[in-house]
Amino acid sequence: MIFSPSSFITVVFLCSLLITFIWFYLRDIDRMVQLGIKSIFAFIAIVAIRLVFPFEFSFSNTFASRYIMPNLMDILNTPAMNAFNKTFTILHVLFFVWVVGIIIAATATLKTFLQFGKIVKQLPILRDSKLENILHTITQDYKKPVSFQVIHSNLISAPMLYGFRSPKIIVPTMNLTYTEWYFILKHEIAHYYNRDLQIKLFVQVLRIIYWWNPFVYLFNNEIDKMLEIRADLEVTTNLSEDEKTKYLDCLLKVAKNLSLERHNYYSVAFGNGKTSTLSQRFHLILGGYKRSKNKWLMTIVVTISLVILLCFSFIAVFEPYAIHPHHAANTFELKEDSSYLLINPNGGYDLYINHNFVATAQEIKDSYSNLKIYNDVEEAKNHEDKK
Repeated sequence: MIFSPSSFITVVFLCSLLITFIWFYLRDIDRMVQLGIKSIFAFIAIVAIRLVFPFEFSFSNTFASRYIMPNLMDILNTPAMNAFNKTFTILHVLFFVWVVGIIIAATATLKTFLQFGKIVKQLPILRDSKLENILHTITQDYKKPVSFQVIHSNLISAPMLYGFRSPKIIVPTMNLTYTEWYFILKHEIAHYYNRDLQIKLFVQVLRIIYWWNPFVYLFNNEIDKMLEIRADLEVTTNLSEDEKTKYLDCLLKVAKNLSLERHNYYSVAFGNGKTSTLSQRFHLILGGYKRSKNKWLMTIVVTISLVILLCFSFIAVFEPYAIHPHHAANTFELKEDSSYLLINPNGGYDLYINHNFVATAQEIKDSYSNLKIYNDVEEAKNHEDKK
């Protein structure tokens, strides 16, 4: 594996394009259902892994860029400052800013996590036989039952799961029925067994690394949405229509209580304040989506585009166009101040560089159409020496 500015720029560009495709894809419930939740998570996982490893592999192919990459690399390699007897380019400065941003973002995130952890430790555990029975009933459906603790707190506005080893389900102080308690606890426990906390931690690392990339924040939002949808579907798969309606009522009740102020990177919450996301969750649970041939066609087109772009992100690296060293010795650059053409009496034009004959051309090509044309060497020298 080789890391270079070109490989990094290529991966960031292609993955940002992929994230845009995924965002567009997940806007439509029909496409989401047709592709399947597992396939969507597979796409998301591959894009995330590619962002973590922006390297050029042995099987990667290099594509020469004649305009964008050469100009971009010229800008990045422009000297920006001198310090410590060294010249630092714009690329060096940007790398320094990037690293400083990572340190600041990582420090702020860790500080938030530790502060929230201290608060959680001080909150009293809710002791209730009713809740213990619900937890026991739910965890028996899993191969490895885990002991969950339930905490009541007015510091949050939506139920959330917190903790990797000793998971805690924190529920806001709101009046809940037995059924609502069951739905909320089952939803959060589904998050735990799906390893959604680990996924959110991984995505948070991505956000720290790419703190400057808005597409990564969009990616984070789409992943959050898919985690909630997966938990919803897991909870409601075997429910009757009446039970699904009650589940949605509970979801709506929590959403109304949701405050946009609460946000913790190491938790997964039952509610989601975004109307569009809630609408999608409602329609998916109730099956309120319509399939059509046109949408099937669009799904196929977008899916194929995603697959091609995903593969391309692994095998392609855009490099600035450059002449191969083997051919460089026999290559010359035609400049107006040092090159000119002479009319050949036998037909065509003789090409001269610095008054030295190079070759005879039968016609004037675009590459040297801007060169001066003279009748003989003396005329050429008289005019060229005056420049």
